[in-house]
Amino acid sequence: MVSFAAGGLLLSVVLAAGAYFVVRHYLVDQRERTATRQAFADASFVRDGLLTSGAQVSDVLGNAAPPADTDILVHRYGRWFSSSLRADAHNVPDTVRDSVRGGSAAVLWGRSERGPTIVVGVPLGAVDAEVYEISRPSELSSTLSTLGAVLAGFALVTTLGGALLGRAAARRVVAPLDDVARAATQISVGDLSTRLPPTDDPDLAAIVGSFNAMVEALDERIARDARFAADISHELRSPLTTLVTSVDLLQRRRDELPQRSRQALDLIATELERFQRSLEDLLELGRLDAGVALRSLSDVDLRELVRYALESGHRDVPLQLPDGPLVVQVDKQQLSRALVNLFDNADLHAGGLTAVRAEAVGDHAVVTVDDEGPGVPESERERIFERFVRAGSRGSRRGTGLGLSIVAETVQSLGGNVGCIDRPGGGARFVVRLPLARIATSADAERTRVQA
Repeated sequence: MVSFAAGGLLLSVVLAAGAYFVVRHYLVDQRERTATRQAFADASFVRDGLLTSGAQVSDVLGNAAPPADTDILVHRYGRWFSSSLRADAHNVPDTVRDSVRGGSAAVLWGRSERGPTIVVGVPLGAVDAEVYEISRPSELSSTLSTLGAVLAGFALVTTLGGALLGRAAARRVVAPLDDVARAATQISVGDLSTRLPPTDDPDLAAIVGSFNAMVEALDERIARDARFAADISHELRSPLTTLVTSVDLLQRRRDELPQRSRQALDLIATELERFQRSLEDLLELGRLDAGVALRSLSDVDLRELVRYALESGHRDVPLQLPDGPLVVQVDKQQLSRALVNLFDNADLHAGGLTAVRAEAVGDHAVVTVDDEGPGVPESERERIFERFVRAGSRGSRRGTGLGLSIVAETVQSLGGNVGCIDRPGGGARFVVRLPLARIATSADAERTRVQA
């Protein structure tokens, strides 16, 4: 837009200046011609009058009728005569007098206190006199001032028009780029269903097609990788189940085993438990990636889910819940698992869970989980929700690095978000925000019945 405005300003200034100088030259030339013709006519009148026997210069000038803005001066026999009191010999430039004395007419533009002047000198050899006519073209100055104002207004209008045209053109050019930027932003947060709308513009059709094809290929690649991970996890599930069953049988006979064998058995059991947990987490992430994790959305009181998640781990920590229900629309099983993962994270990696609170804040239900750990450095507060990432300062390394990523992806799939901040007094505070579900009231039901 700025470039269009600058271009419009430059073009309008050039055109206005050119028009001004052309018109000014024409008007000045015409005014000079008019003054010259008038001067020669008045000189002829003076000559004819002086040729009359006994006529005086003052009498002749008294009979002359020059325009209101014109004065006639006559020089004869060393004396000056004027048709008005406004002009005298001082108003005649020396160059004009020298030319007239030499027998040639002369025209010269000058300036007086009253504005520009045109001085025309005409020699009258037949009567031994010199005639000088001084015109004051005040109407020319007024005309040129008006012309300048009109052209300046034209330049301003042209500049504004250029700016508006530039704005419209910029919008037309930038609008597709804005669409691409918005689509790229949506894709960057994981919405691979985003596509650019079709366009009839032949210059943009190829770009739109290529962009949509790229996103389609990316979506297909990610889905294929997710299916591959899910397939691998499923294939590992059967042999893992066999191993777990076998270890359970050995555990029942551990008293019959020597000491070193019991130690090896305990190590195998611990690693199998970790392996099984990792496999379950991978399967869960695979379902989330495939978009099938939310199998059964329903209105659920979040207070009950929080209680269940705490009781399932036999955790005895302070719990603050509101008196009224916190109804959210979720997959009960998936959100319960996410809450359990969040509580397990506090127990395994942060010195233990210290407090849990659920409340309504605006149109969201908010769950805060406090732990006893050293807290999470600000630089790692986003990374800890990525897969296979563990915060190095938070103690235990027994986790799989997938628990918090399951929490984040589950909550995001429900339209919410999760974050980590410092807990007052030390430790970390995880905050889960979920949109509250709208529960139909009796008034809503009545309106629905009436509309029906």
